[in-house]
Amino acid sequence: MPTITVDDNGTELAYLDSGVPKASQDSHVTIFAIHGIAFGFHIYDRILGLLRDSADIRFVAISRRGYPGSTPYDPDEIARIPTDGDGQKEEFLRARGKEVAVFIDKFIEAFHLPPISADESSGGIALMGWSLGSAVALSVISHLDTYPQSAQARLGAYLRTLILHEPPQVALGLPPLLKSWSPQYDKSITPGQALRIGIHWLTSYFRHGDLSTGSLDALEYVVPATYRAPSIYTMSDAEVAQIVSYDLAGPDAVWFMNSRTQLRASYEKASFDSVLRAKMPHMKIWLVVGDVTPSFAIAAAWQVEADDQRLGGGNFVKVKWVGGSNHFVSFTLCAWNHLEPPLPDRLCRCSGTNPHWLYAPSGRLSFGTYLAFKMAAILSRRRDLRNKGRRSSRKR
Repeated sequence: MPTITVDDNGTELAYLDSGVPKASQDSHVTIFAIHGIAFGFHIYDRILGLLRDSADIRFVAISRRGYPGSTPYDPDEIARIPTDGDGQKEEFLRARGKEVAVFIDKFIEAFHLPPISADESSGGIALMGWSLGSAVALSVISHLDTYPQSAQARLGAYLRTLILHEPPQVALGLPPLLKSWSPQYDKSITPGQALRIGIHWLTSYFRHGDLSTGSLDALEYVVPATYRAPSIYTMSDAEVAQIVSYDLAGPDAVWFMNSRTQLRASYEKASFDSVLRAKMPHMKIWLVVGDVTPSFAIAAAWQVEADDQRLGGGNFVKVKWVGGSNHFVSFTLCAWNHLEPPLPDRLCRCSGTNPHWLYAPSGRLSFGTYLAFKMAAILSRRRDLRNKGRRSSRKR
């Protein structure tokens, strides 16, 4: 398994790589993806398989510190997490962001990634954090000014998009909702049982009410729907063993649950600090969220929209709703390996009573996730170019 050393202590981060797209070796976009808690970087195995055929996307899944293939935390680091003060919590978050930043910087240089093109239609990189991995992605950006000048310049020149894929409220330093629920709230079972049941629950689908109201009362907080099995039921035993790291969730979870102040500051700085954003002139931020996902992701998306109006004037963060997708869309809806038609022919939209344009009852699975990520990584720049053209025309 390939790794990249990210500090002077020999810390290594492992990664999975879809490789250079043969049709666009000098003009593709590279997406760096950061997994969440308990689920490691093999959660992206299926999308990696799909994107090996992609004409313009290279996909690199990074294994976070402490997860398989990457350097583990030492026992002293883990023991200190519950008692860390604010300064130590901030240092922990900064270190996790710097590790990924150094990884990306070295990857850009080692593999000679194509820069953003003059017309901004190709090249460059996108950084994506899924679930609690969004907090690490935000830390990469919020701590930009602590990196060497060369790394700052390179990231500023290459980064075109930050994708927050279903961040829960805790990843953004937001308090849980009063109605929030998960199996971890049940004290009649052991933490280990709660974690295992929680993974089934997290991978489920939920029937919410009218989300266009933006009302928290429209959310289903507890009971999954029955029209479709949880995503974990689509995984083989071998896939579950490879993807899920039950024993590694503890240290991460303890730190996240006790570092709300640091996470909130990081999220707001990365998203809305005008001085920092000036150093990342190409960067757009997209939050991608499903409409049948657990309530925490939807509530977080609404809060980000509100924060963007309050702190960013409605211009800094865009939200992309993906119909029919749950919290594990990267795995469940990416089983394209058995399909033979080329990518453009694989998109299928459903009609009739099936509400999910990403999933067809015939067994054909669309590449909706691919489209959402490609949209976030590329099309936002093309839209900006069109808008610039319109403004120029009006001036003339």
